[in-house]
Amino acid sequence: MSLEEHRNDMESIDEQIIRLIHRRMGLSKKIFEVKRAEGRPIVDPEREKWVLSHAMDLAVELNLDAGAIKSIFETLIDMSVHKQQELQGRNQGG
Repeated sequence: MSLEEHRNDMESIDEQIIRLIHRRMGLSKKIFEVKRAEGRPIVDPEREKWVLSHAMDLAVELNLDAGAIKSIFETLIDMSVHKQQELQGRNQGG
């Protein structure tokens, strides 16, 4: 394969990653709705800890930089929390 073909493959993967993040954010909205209905708080430190641990374990299994994967997932978690807080604000009239 040529450099251009490899770059095209990488761009395709990048697009898939972004689309998966979009799907993840959609699930964050659904999770918020369940949390609201059940009176649960938005932030769930135990769940966040599990998600990070699971991501890092998989990173190690796949021989990826676990620290970098942890940073990516911390960002994803922050995005989800922010989205849920935004939804909570809208539902409280503000």
